[in-house]
Amino acid sequence: MNTISTKLQPTANTNLSQVVEPLAAYICAADRPRETLLSALSALFDEVQGTHRASLMHIASLRADSLGLAS
Repeated sequence: MNTISTKLQPTANTNLSQVVEPLAAYICAADRPRETLLSALSALFDEVQGTHRASLMHIASLRADSLGLAS
């Protein structure tokens, strides 16, 4: 039986700040910063949700393979 690791690799804060700082500057410079922030959060949520769905499909595929259910 295959085991699936659920441990996350830690991301260095410096890597994250390289993404967050330009995004914050972009949001603050926008004509409508609140709407821009909400739009960015919505896009981030959609991306996380899509990644979560893909990971669930991957896990289901691995389980099906281990049970001999895949054709």
